[in-house]
Amino acid sequence: MPQPAAFHDFGALRFDDGAVIEPGSVDRVRAAVQDSGVRDLYVVVHGAHNDESVGASVDGAYRDLLAEAWRDAPGQAGMLAVHWPSLCFRDEGLPGVEQPDDSAEIDQGTIDDLLRQLPEHENELTGIVTLLRDRPESETAFDDFGTHLRRLAELPLQDPVAGFASDTEGEILPQSDPLMLFEDTRTMSAEFSGALDDLRRAGDTRSARPSRSEDGIEGPDVSEEGTIAEIRVAGPRPARPLSERVGRSGTVASGGALGERADADRAELWNGARELFRQVVRHVLRRRAGFIGEVGLGPSLPGLAADSEVRLHLVGHGLGARLAGFALRGLESGGAEPVLLSSLTLLQGEMSHFAFADSLPQQVSGHGALWNLERLVQGPLFCTFSHLDFHLGVLYPLSAQMIGDSAELVSLARKWGALGFDGVQGVEGPAPVCLEDLGKDDLSHSAYLNIDVSELIHSADRPLSGHHDVIRPEIGELLRRAAEVPDDVR
Repeated sequence: MPQPAAFHDFGALRFDDGAVIEPGSVDRVRAAVQDSGVRDLYVVVHGAHNDESVGASVDGAYRDLLAEAWRDAPGQAGMLAVHWPSLCFRDEGLPGVEQPDDSAEIDQGTIDDLLRQLPEHENELTGIVTLLRDRPESETAFDDFGTHLRRLAELPLQDPVAGFASDTEGEILPQSDPLMLFEDTRTMSAEFSGALDDLRRAGDTRSARPSRSEDGIEGPDVSEEGTIAEIRVAGPRPARPLSERVGRSGTVASGGALGERADADRAELWNGARELFRQVVRHVLRRRAGFIGEVGLGPSLPGLAADSEVRLHLVGHGLGARLAGFALRGLESGGAEPVLLSSLTLLQGEMSHFAFADSLPQQVSGHGALWNLERLVQGPLFCTFSHLDFHLGVLYPLSAQMIGDSAELVSLARKWGALGFDGVQGVEGPAPVCLEDLGKDDLSHSAYLNIDVSELIHSADRPLSGHHDVIRPEIGELLRRAAEVPDDVR
């Protein structure tokens, strides 16, 4: 008699940039899952789909991680990947992907990836890559660079993807245009150049580890911003911030410190321009992720478990966490009785820390784009965060701030912070816990749980180093534990 597979791999659901799924794939997966006898199905979303090889490598890393976590329960669990037109620059330390040479130029592999996933912008991409390679002395070069960036990101107002730029909604003045595209390009290049200098000067960023008291709830460095409930949910802040530029108030329009490096060395400015380009690409992909999550993946999820006892565990990392989060908005579109998720785990989520908030601090009106959708998750909703993730702690708030922002009295990190840097905020819930201290009592009776993984995720010498470093046994164990919590814990 054949032995059951130790861990089942169900391939992938594939979506194009219009959120159209590969025909028949949901029925195929549902039948395969039912035939296998799997009880717990992980639906895994990440952003590293540069090409088939890179996507397969990263998918394989997650599959091996989960297989190891379930090695004592053969045949009980399986994984389904979600493929969508996304990419990560190849210098970001992707699991199983060769790191290109440390060069100021963009490597050819990444150039090919960009052309593959953004084919309609070949002219803009060619112009951007040429400028970054040649680094011209002309004073107008940065103006040309900015024009290419704006054309790369522009969308017609009637394009449905245009409505997915923000993680909040309901404000009196809706915001959808990132400041980095409309501020002077030389100034923004100087800002990102300065941020990269901050990373280099930080050295061993683990020295920024938050101070904690013995019970892990509060310590001498608890944030002074936010309500009492938010401070409890958010927990202690780093003893030393990764960059002072995210601690200032207001935006460029209000004066601020931006532009202080506008006279920086030209080579440094072009280094900053390269990082500005990466962040504009991620803005384009964040917008796409929200659209595909709500219109594509969300409505597809109920069909995976129809007429069965299969439990769905949605897992998203980075850009994929935004797609996974917005999938909640599409869960109900198939009918009045949606199939609820058994768990949702957002690993280093690249979206606003107010995405689940029922109101927006410092705003007269508005709420998070995912407000009240935690009810669609029967079991735990985990959010991992690291105070040492430089990408989400510094580069994300710099790139996410919108034009016309009126919040002049709060810091950049407070208004535009990311889930993966300090967790879900603007909600009531328990204090965050360190991954190694996670106990059974922390896994139930709460809509959200922020889990501090700063000991695992920390940046080194590259902007996104550490951000992708989630393929750890501890994370595999966390995903296993999410599946072991009964569906009726709340």
